[in-house]
Amino acid sequence: MSGRLEVIPLGGLGEFGMNCAALRAGGDLILVDAGMMLPGRRPVTSLGVDLMVPDISFLLENRRQLRGIVLTHGHEDHAGGVSYVIDQLRVPVYANRLTLGLVSSRLRERGLDKEADLRSLEADRPVDLGAFQVEPLRVTHSFPESFCFAIRTPAGRIVWTGDFKFDQTPIDGHRSNLARLAELGQEGVLALFSDSTNADVPGLSPSESSVREPLENLFRQAGGKIILATFASSMHRIQIVLDLAREVGREVVPMGRSMVSNIRLASRLGYLRTDREVLRSRDDLARIPPERLIVLASGSQGESRSAMSRLAVDQVRQVRIEPGDLVFLSSRVIPGNEKAIGQMISHFYRRGARVLDSRHEPIHASGHGYREDLKLMIDLTRPRFFVPIHGEFRQLAAHASLARSQGIPPDRVHLMESGEVLGLSPDKAEILGRVPSGRRFIDEGIRRQVDQDLLRDRRFLATDGVLVVGLRLDRMSWELIGEPELISRGFVQPEDSQELMRETRARIRRLVSETGANGKRDEGLLEEMLQTGLKRFLRKRTRKRPLIVPMTLAL
Repeated sequence: MSGRLEVIPLGGLGEFGMNCAALRAGGDLILVDAGMMLPGRRPVTSLGVDLMVPDISFLLENRRQLRGIVLTHGHEDHAGGVSYVIDQLRVPVYANRLTLGLVSSRLRERGLDKEADLRSLEADRPVDLGAFQVEPLRVTHSFPESFCFAIRTPAGRIVWTGDFKFDQTPIDGHRSNLARLAELGQEGVLALFSDSTNADVPGLSPSESSVREPLENLFRQAGGKIILATFASSMHRIQIVLDLAREVGREVVPMGRSMVSNIRLASRLGYLRTDREVLRSRDDLARIPPERLIVLASGSQGESRSAMSRLAVDQVRQVRIEPGDLVFLSSRVIPGNEKAIGQMISHFYRRGARVLDSRHEPIHASGHGYREDLKLMIDLTRPRFFVPIHGEFRQLAAHASLARSQGIPPDRVHLMESGEVLGLSPDKAEILGRVPSGRRFIDEGIRRQVDQDLLRDRRFLATDGVLVVGLRLDRMSWELIGEPELISRGFVQPEDSQELMRETRARIRRLVSETGANGKRDEGLLEEMLQTGLKRFLRKRTRKRPLIVPMTLAL
């Protein structure tokens, strides 16, 4: 087989989230994953943005070549962006049944479910997409039936791992397909693109089953309510909690919209075993004694409006946190969320609860392979070229070093950044250039993408404040009537900056007087003149750039 393949990551390299990559060969394109990323939790950094998805300018320019989107699994960082691209990229979406169910729910929220073409992927059953044949292979992860893709291309076969680890005792009994991975290694793998999340962690990633015994011991010791937070898509962890609740005589009430809907969906599709005597709704809370209650909540990252954050500050009417209650954070800390999680923990302690996480007890097992898992993937597939994916740059670099230590020549290990184009042929790999890449900012409150001008205004408001300038003009002479009125919010306190306010009014009078009658009649031109002149003046006087909002009234 000969030809050339272009691999174009559009997100997920040098960051956690927004995993998305385009593959192009023979005039055809496919997209592997379409993830999203949450912004920082501080208002000054998030600027009202609810989530971020990759810039798809490159895909829009080449949409006629796009044959489909294939999803490795249903976590938001791999599939959460589908509903924000599918209205512009009208192509089939392929994934396992649970992932398709989660994607469909997202599409329904945006009124796009009837327009989407969702198609089921099954392990070991290849699907042809133009010049590509995508073979889904089962790998163990914290999401049921996650896939690694063996993709046949005109240049050769590549392996795209998705998120994975090698769990020998998985909760659902489905192990990674080691035999097929080894077979692929025998047949020849042109390039391995491998998950780097835990590339700097030594050893083997512990089995998901390893958290069962520690949780059981703690459940049996608990005297009051149990509040347990995990990711709403961590079905294996949720299954453990449901099974243990039955064994220790407790009842489980899920909280948080995503937790409730995901459990309902996974149960309906057969990915979750539920018991009506154990799994209850919020309507049952009044009759469940504290010593029999487990609240299974979303919001383990301290999200401001999540179930966990509301529980921590007693904003859930039916559940009051009291001394003797036990709180579990059974999930990893996503980088950037440390402060929000710490604040949430402090609120639980203020109410007398005890809080445990993986620093205190082994109640969380990562869904991503450690260094020994990553070595095994390299040894099984024996790739000619290697590219680390999924992670911050330090993880990518650690994984690249690991690959070199496993015998892959340094010139065949490529560290990439989002937007770069890697050209692959049977005997060569090189960076060919770049395509447009970056982030699109989504504000769910206004249900649309936020453009850079709006973000800039929000940034100024958050950091430098706003100054409202009120002017009254005589409609006959177009001269000022009285003094300009100034209202400052987040900029300076007028009573503490009387000299600055006096100088600002003088500057406004000067700017107005220097503007001719025709300019004053044009409200837009007058406002632009005031904004430009005052920004320059205030930046020189205060080193700040408040948002200037002129309001003129002609009398």
